[in-house]
Amino acid sequence: MKTIAQFVEDRITTLSDLKDALQTAMQLEFSTIPPYLCAQWSINSDPGGVGGMIEDIVVQEMYHFALAGNMLTAIGGVPSIANATFIPSYPTNVLPGGILQKLPVDLKPLTPDQVQVFMQIEYPEFPPVALTARTGPATIGDFYDAIAEGFTTVNPAINASAFAVNSGEATPIKSIDNAQAAILLIKGEGEGTEGSPNQPPTGNATFAHYYVFKEIYTEKTLVQDAAGHWSFTGAPIPFPTWFDFQQSTVTPSPSLAFNQALSQLLIGLQTCWTSGTRPSIGAMFTLQSLGTDLIQQGIRPEFLWAPPSA
Repeated sequence: MKTIAQFVEDRITTLSDLKDALQTAMQLEFSTIPPYLCAQWSINSDPGGVGGMIEDIVVQEMYHFALAGNMLTAIGGVPSIANATFIPSYPTNVLPGGILQKLPVDLKPLTPDQVQVFMQIEYPEFPPVALTARTGPATIGDFYDAIAEGFTTVNPAINASAFAVNSGEATPIKSIDNAQAAILLIKGEGEGTEGSPNQPPTGNATFAHYYVFKEIYTEKTLVQDAAGHWSFTGAPIPFPTWFDFQQSTVTPSPSLAFNQALSQLLIGLQTCWTSGTRPSIGAMFTLQSLGTDLIQQGIRPEFLWAPPSA
């Protein structure tokens, strides 16, 4: 599988590459969810509503993951998620697609340091891997631009009846125009947003994830003055207290039931694109309950592949 930098440098000119790029996009979007969930689940006292802010981001990441899957099935591909290789091993300094991270991405409580890691992931036009053939580094925004261009170049046949997730922002892809709109949505809400770290792009209905995490970090809302300038000087957002947790060395792993619930969730998500089943809300709540229980016992939930039959 090519890296994001290679997709950007080589461009996407074949149906096979377009499918591979969308599979990479699914893995990239999913890779942010375990660290965000562990941080959210670790919250104890939360007078500023930070838990809800992170939950909204997680939900959007799930929609982005689903949209990439919907685009993939619409062009005849099949998402591959119900397997051990789909989940990154944490901590990691390389996110899917070869995206280098200076600060390691790990499963940790919600601390100011961990919010800085999240801001790094979501940094506007974050540069992953430098390209020798370009004047500047590729970015996640460049990657999604390459996918958008690939839809135009390849002009794939769209199966309007392909199995798809249809929930919230995640809608079926019935045309190339639908695919282009989905890419714009993903870019505007997440890592591909265009803008500076202190100046969000105009025209977005909500702040992209970077700006939400920076509100949490600065403990201030992002506001615009009469002259149109933005600053993190608005209403206070008290930073929550958190439950600390550590990786367990106990055998058998206390995360086994959690691992099995995660695997069952991935298996269920796979069937959304292979047989048209709906995402299981119950499976998501089970995972949340088990993860929260582990954290409150001081144990780090391990996002590992372990099917119930294992």
